[in-house]
Amino acid sequence: MAIEAIESIRIAENRASTILKQAKDKSKDIVKNSNEEARKKYEKIIKDAEKEAKDIIEKSIETAKKDSIPILDKGIESVKNIRNVSQDNLNKAINIVIERIVKVNGNS
Repeated sequence: MAIEAIESIRIAENRASTILKQAKDKSKDIVKNSNEEARKKYEKIIKDAEKEAKDIIEKSIETAKKDSIPILDKGIESVKNIRNVSQDNLNKAINIVIERIVKVNGNS
């Protein structure tokens, strides 16, 4: 009986040792899988964030382009007006100079 009891204890210890080894192996697998899953989720989050940032930048650029069109048109119109005013002033100045030359030389 004592031998049977010792043999039962040895079998139980071996079984316990096997169960512990399996538990450790399973624990390592769980940690490994969790780390891999966390890494994949992290990479997806970063990828999604980069895509969202890129989309926001592209939309902002498009909005800025659309918003700048009236401003640029107004600026172009202002430049045209300034050039027209300058041409008018130039013509007036030319006429004044011509009148003075004619008056000085022509005594009109």
